[in-house]
This record gives sequence, C-alpha cells and structure tokens, in this order.
Amino acid sequence: MPSVSGPEPRDPNGGDGPPPAIRTSDVLGALSLASDLAVGLPAEHGLRSCLIAMRLARRLSLPPAEQITVYYTSLLMDAGCTAWTSEIAKRMLTDEIVARRELVFRTDLRNPLRVFGWMWRFIAPDAPLTKRASRIVDFAKRGQDSFREGFLNTCDVARDLAARLGMPEDVQLALLSVFEQWDGGGFPRGLKGQNIPLACRIVYLAAFFEVFHASGGREGALGLIRRGRGRAFDPEAVDALLAVAKEAEFWDALESGQGPWPTVMSLEPESRLRWTSEEQLNDAAVALADFADMKSAYSLGHSRRVAATAEAIARRFELSEDVIDLRRAALTHDLGLVAVASYVLDKPEGKLTRSEREQMRLHPYHGERILSNVPALRRAAALVGAHHERVDGQGFPRGLKERQIPVAAQVIAVSDRFDELTHDAPDRSAFSPDDALTTMEQELGGAFSARVFEPLREELGFARRGSSPPRREWPGGLTDREVEVLRLAARGLSRRQTAQKLYVSESTVRTHLEHIYAKIGVSSRAAATLFAVEHDLLG
Repeated sequence: MPSVSGPEPRDPNGGDGPPPAIRTSDVLGALSLASDLAVGLPAEHGLRSCLIAMRLARRLSLPPAEQITVYYTSLLMDAGCTAWTSEIAKRMLTDEIVARRELVFRTDLRNPLRVFGWMWRFIAPDAPLTKRASRIVDFAKRGQDSFREGFLNTCDVARDLAARLGMPEDVQLALLSVFEQWDGGGFPRGLKGQNIPLACRIVYLAAFFEVFHASGGREGALGLIRRGRGRAFDPEAVDALLAVAKEAEFWDALESGQGPWPTVMSLEPESRLRWTSEEQLNDAAVALADFADMKSAYSLGHSRRVAATAEAIARRFELSEDVIDLRRAALTHDLGLVAVASYVLDKPEGKLTRSEREQMRLHPYHGERILSNVPALRRAAALVGAHHERVDGQGFPRGLKERQIPVAAQVIAVSDRFDELTHDAPDRSAFSPDDALTTMEQELGGAFSARVFEPLREELGFARRGSSPPRREWPGGLTDREVEVLRLAARGLSRRQTAQKLYVSESTVRTHLEHIYAKIGVSSRAAATLFAVEHDLLG
C-alpha cells in the first residue's frame, strides 16, 4: 500500500495519467470481508461500520487527518482477529468463532454472572462433566488474563499488518486501542476516557451500533448506545450518533439493498493513500496469506511456501498464464479458511463431522468471493476458486474436471498438496519429500495430472542438488537457542511444554522469550509468530 508521500495517481476513469490504479479501499474492503467471516459476523459488517464511523466523524467535524484515521482504522479493526483463535480453541474445545462473537458483542465482562453464563455455554460443551468443570474453573481463574492476552495479540497483529500495508502511524496506533471502553472496562490496556484516541472511540461505537442494528433493527441499535453512554461508549460520540440517526439519508445508506461498498468508497478521504500500485498489491496478497495462515499453528507460513513452489513450477513449466496472478492466487488460496473455526482446522481429518467437512469444502468459494471484489485480483480469484478441483471431477466446490480446471489452479493444487504432506498435520507427522512424492504418485489421474506433477518432481530434484546451504545469520540478532524457543512458541507450546522439549527450566524459557520480544520489538506471542513467519524462521 502507498505511503503518504509522492504524487497522487489520477482516477483510472479520467483522462491523461498513469496506468489504471488500484483503489486502497478495494483492497482493505476485501480484508474487511475476510475479517467478517473470521469473527462470525454477517458479510459487510466492517463496511457498514466504516460507513457509520465516517458519518459520525463528519458530524463531529473531525479534521481531514483524523477522518483518514477513522476510515482506515474502521476497515482494519479486525485485521488481527485470527491471531489468537487457535490458542483459544485449544483452551475451550469448541467453535471459537461463535464464542468470540458472543463474548465481544453480547457479554458484559464486568458482570460475573454474564461471564459465567458465557463460559457455561462455550467452554468444552461436549466434554465429560469432570473435564468440562475443570476447564471452566481454570478459565474462571485466568479469564481476565486470557481476555487481555487475546485482545493484545489481536491488536498487535492488526498494527503489524497495517504497517505492512503502508498505513500511517496514526492508524497503526489506533489499532492498538480499538477495543478500549470509555469507563476503562475494555482491553487490552484498560485505557479510560480521553486517554483513548478519538478515532478508536468512534470506530468502537460504530462497530457495536452496526451489530445491533443488524440483529435488532433501528430501535435495538439506538437502545444499545443509549444504555452504553458513559460506560462503554464516549458520551459525546453517542450524542453525535443519535443526532445523525435523525437523518433519513443515514438510514437510507445503511439499509440500502445495493450494499454499502459504493458508499464506503465514496466516503474515503482525499489523500495519497487512496491509490496503491501493482507491487504494493503483491505485498497485500502476502498480508492476506499471513492473515489466513494464523488460524492454525499447523498452517503458519503455509501459503508463502505454496506460492514459492507454485511460482518455481510455473516458470519451469513455462506456463502461459500470468505468473503474477498465479503467485497472488497461491498466496491467497486458503483465505476462505478464515470462515472455519480453528477448533475444526486443528481436528484430525477422520474426526470431522459432516457439517465440518462441508465448511472446509466451501473455503475456495469464500476465498474467490472475497477476492473478486478487487478488480485487480479477479483473475487470481478464479484460480483460488478452482484450486481444490480434481482432474477426475471429484473435487470441490464445483466438481470441475480435466481441461475445465485452469492449469495455474492445478499448479497451486500440486504445490498445496506437497506442502501439506511435508509438514505436520493434526493426525500425523510430516512426510519426507521423497515419501510425499511417492504418496502423490498414487494420486495421479485423480487429484491432479502428470502434466503438473512432473515439473514439481523436476523442480525438487533440481533444488536438492548441490552442497548444503551455509549457516544462517538470524534476524534481530537472535541466537540459535532463541530461534528454537520462538519456533516452539509460534506453534502454540506453553512455556512448560517448551521447557520439557528443550530440557531446560521454565524460568529459562521465560527469560529467552523476554529477550526475543525485546530484540524483535514485539509485545505478544502472535506478533512474535508473525515475525517468525515473515523471516522464514519456522524451519
């Protein structure tokens, strides 16, 4: 994404100027749609929240710079929402998407009875009573710390992604406080009143207003913000929103049957941030890849590896399709998995229910739908939608076969399968490359054709020739032992488990983690994990 310096491209529909540019709001809107799926809210929740926030910002006569912060913070509010789902799913043994939605939007965390009711509904609901009781007691003891850790991870990763997308510092800082509440009851730092940036107060209010409008209509939304005035919500912002709500135009835009996208794009403030480039779109595809892969400890770095393999095969294969589109599609091929609970993603395949299998089979469709909203990604979107089709017609979601499947999608499929086999899964350890190729040979003519498998085999044979690579210099001044600790932490091991794995004390692991966080400039496990993915440290 662009920085705020440099010339502003002209509208691609205008006269003279550079080649057609890419709207930043299109790219962030797609990320917002993916976030809606990941947090279990109706599609376009984030867009409608942005619409509300911008109406409110204008009502409050915010200066242009603050309106920019409100706009982009609103679209990126949930950009870190995949950062803690795998960890919370392990603790709760349930669909954490629904649990998180109910926790954030329907549970007063200051009311012990409400919190206990939430725990009773969502913590280990299908486990034996003794195990369930143990989990509930443990969560009750550590609940506040768990909530704080979860929101801290979410905010840290959202800020990191915003930085990688070229967002200004004000947006990055706002994302660290976007879940704080006026009376100090929010997370992760418990900020209060005017200590919370104004953009955060506006965005937080707008998000809740939208959720309750979607479920309870106008009166439900208005009742919520009146009850929350001076508690969760800034009184001045509530009063401004109540004034805006008297305008018919506000409701017309919010409830339009045509959807909020055109209105949200029209509200994007004038600045050099409005446009991005093809190169920066590639960076956005990497950000979307990491957003999706953080759903499970088993998938960290997966999409980056698949993209590298697919690109190598395509160049060796002399594929006629645009390699840039193939790389973008390979990076984003699993974006639709954000709609699947981490609890399901971390289950052994043989234990999935029929409903859970159907959720998994829909992920190429979800990914294609999300990416299709970005004109520059529509060719990549079609490949994402086809990457789980099989040449024998038994794939999903459309049951295409043979020549109906784009060759580039088959290249992504064979790269995806190889990476899947050569890394740990919930029900098995990683295969060696040779064993993975042997397994894939047995799938020829079914899952994929020799036309794309042979270039993979050739590429791997070529890559394995030669001497061993030289010893790496780790980024950030990390030591070999610190990289070992970081790898285990990224895969979700606790300090105690890491200590047992490395035959050291738990306090030694804690010290290592403190040093790691200080060296790489992060404050949470999720941010450290993202650093490990970005720098290819997962081994």
